[in-house]
Amino acid sequence: MNKNKQATFPTEGNAAGPVRASNGQTTTKPWWEPWKTGLQLASQLVIAAPLGLPAKVVKVAKYISLALGIWDRVEADHGNESTEKPETDAP
Repeated sequence: MNKNKQATFPTEGNAAGPVRASNGQTTTKPWWEPWKTGLQLASQLVIAAPLGLPAKVVKVAKYISLALGIWDRVEADHGNESTEKPETDAP
């Protein structure tokens, strides 16, 4: 290794930006996926809990669950949108 040589970083494609250490996962997920999964699990647990939780807590959990369901659907539709051909109404 040459100590006098300046370090260079790739500036094009997927390699652009800072180097990230691998944690052994083969697929790359966005940073928000673990948060979203955790929120989905927590909201499901609150909704299904047999405890006498306050109604406001259960209502908030239902809204969070609804919002995450909509988010999943929009992501799924957005992924299919790029591969589908747009429909046109031709006479």
